[in-house]
Amino acid sequence: MNKLILSSIAALAMASPAAVSANPRTAILIGYPDAASIDNFQEAAAVQLFKELNSDGTVIAAGETSKITADNLDCVWIHIDRVGAGKGNLPAEFSNEATITALKQFVTDGGCLYLSKQATQLLTKIGRVDPKFEVNIYGDGEGGKGTDVWTVNAQIGYWFVQEQDSETKEHYDPEQFYDHRDHPIYKDLATNGDFACETFGLLGTADGTEMHREDHNCMWDFNAYQYTSEGKNTVEKFQNENNAVVLGAWGHVIDHACAGIIEFLPRELSRAEGVAEPGRIIANGLAAYELSPRSGKNGSAENIKKLTANTINYLAAQAATTAVEEVAGENADAPREYFNLQGLQVNAEALTPGIYVVRQGAKTSKVVIR
Repeated sequence: MNKLILSSIAALAMASPAAVSANPRTAILIGYPDAASIDNFQEAAAVQLFKELNSDGTVIAAGETSKITADNLDCVWIHIDRVGAGKGNLPAEFSNEATITALKQFVTDGGCLYLSKQATQLLTKIGRVDPKFEVNIYGDGEGGKGTDVWTVNAQIGYWFVQEQDSETKEHYDPEQFYDHRDHPIYKDLATNGDFACETFGLLGTADGTEMHREDHNCMWDFNAYQYTSEGKNTVEKFQNENNAVVLGAWGHVIDHACAGIIEFLPRELSRAEGVAEPGRIIANGLAAYELSPRSGKNGSAENIKKLTANTINYLAAQAATTAVEEVAGENADAPREYFNLQGLQVNAEALTPGIYVVRQGAKTSKVVIR
């Protein structure tokens, strides 16, 4: 491992510790034979951080797709952050048929995914997002130095409620303002006051000195898409069409132009298919979410750690679980039996919204009732 990787990991480890979850049902998927062979300092830093936050978690190496199962795991983190990767050109270790099939099944079975940086492109690969909504703000260059602090804004559409000089308040419309600062992923993050509204700092020294940033965005420009869903603005249209919630944008953005962090909620597939995807996905494509700067000390390193820990813990807690085991030998034409997540059978004619386990003969699956 070269000196750059070693120094970057050391800098990350010296930051004050975030809350440790020590959840054995979490994992990080890497694109290498093992953690020791990682030659990308950003992805090496991701593994180091994951181990620090989840000492009992699992590192899944390339080719170990059999480990990606909702029977053993609640949340899998995938972090891809490479120079010169090329948009749409995900490393084969993450995009081969076996891995994509395993990730699809994982979400279908109730497992949750955290996709960060260039890994947000997996949303279309696994079929969670239509290709027409693929990420369209992308960077994989060498970046450069700067002194400003890069932040994430969780107050989507703040422009519609900010104080105005005009008595007419022409753009005042609270219904187009979505404040997600209280979402669990932002718990205990320090705030930043550099912009029009309160944001959360992620990258920058904050003391006026320079820091090198690679500037690897892999996120969404809402103004570039064609929508079929209704909505007051592009955020609502995107959310309605993708069963999603926009949780964060660039710190300076106070309208509905873009998104850097999106939560994709559990969804029900067509009734003809008889299956659902109870697992949820959080995708974070912000360039500000850089785990190991090449130079300069990140004054927001603690926020990075907390955001990572909060996201993994939140998803692990949300993962659908079941106390009902598959029963072999039953007739596949048998009637469908519904159970709640505590393993108690419920009346199929009186289901309330929620996640249920459905047993039909020898097959067991999960469904979402809305």
